[in-house]
Amino acid sequence: MITFEEKKIELVSNDGDRTVFLMRPFRSGDEAGMIGCVTEEYGSSYFKKDFYDEDRIREDAVSGKYVFFVAEADGEIAGMEIFHIFKDGEDYIEPASQIIRKKYRKYGLSGALVNYTLPLAEKMGPCALFVHAVTFHRSTQNVCEAYGMIPTGFRLGSFLTEKMHNSYEKYDCDKYSEGIMVLPVAKKKAGTVYVPKELESYTDKIYKRLKVDYNISGRSPDTVGGAGIPERSEIVISRDNEQRFAAARVLTPGRDIALKMKELIASFPDEPGWVIQVMLNMSSPSVFYEYDELKKAGFFFSGLKPVCGPDESMYMQWIGDTKLNMEGYALTESFDEIRRDIEAFM
Repeated sequence: MITFEEKKIELVSNDGDRTVFLMRPFRSGDEAGMIGCVTEEYGSSYFKKDFYDEDRIREDAVSGKYVFFVAEADGEIAGMEIFHIFKDGEDYIEPASQIIRKKYRKYGLSGALVNYTLPLAEKMGPCALFVHAVTFHRSTQNVCEAYGMIPTGFRLGSFLTEKMHNSYEKYDCDKYSEGIMVLPVAKKKAGTVYVPKELESYTDKIYKRLKVDYNISGRSPDTVGGAGIPERSEIVISRDNEQRFAAARVLTPGRDIALKMKELIASFPDEPGWVIQVMLNMSSPSVFYEYDELKKAGFFFSGLKPVCGPDESMYMQWIGDTKLNMEGYALTESFDEIRRDIEAFM
């Protein structure tokens, strides 16, 4: 079992104030302070509803699903962050839900928490670290890029703007998205990835930035028309009805993939803002057939999920009539480059 060390660090604010922060793992009794961080920033609108319930926080802390960390200062919880631990065919850790109390934001605490927690995540030995960075501010993008994480794509339309109640300025868009960032840890070889011709340049760029070994294989005659692909697919689908977001992970490719996605779209209530993200396996040549079929159904490429398990993955998205207006998102220079790349496929 891995022991997570505590760490004290003195930080200086923008106006010269000095404060000592204790970075440490969760302890029983931290629940109220963590809930205070959430409610101060988001009111009752935060999408992880467990984080408003002390009992659920304690349950999650011992379940193995999450690992909680806090930054303590002056006897209170000044900030928090979690690790989301993924298993079952994927092997990565997602540092997530970093929330800093407003009076401590002038100290650079966000970067300090990242520099404390990410080495602990690497110590756990996953294939990779993976982050969904929000796009209504640049803070997460900045501190994760400074640590070495690489932007690889987007999860588009994950948050309804009308349901976002926080201190950050909103742009004229129906939904906000999240930027995908990856840092290879244990997996340094991606192997052969099967990539449609129009995605080869983007894929090559991302894998080179990740500095892992890879080989891109194009379409061959025996991958045309779905030859050898079963009639029925196996797809795991999750839905967030509040944010109007659906995620689909294809476990077994099948010739019915477009039909299943059309059925999913038809099942949505008659309300705007529904989007779908589909994850396909790029370590299998079946991805060529799936890509073609989903494009016909109105889906488009939105990025990669590399080195996060035994197989390499790519994302496709359906956004319907949702107005993203991504040019108004708060993005770093690196993420803005990725935004322009992705918008070319829309």
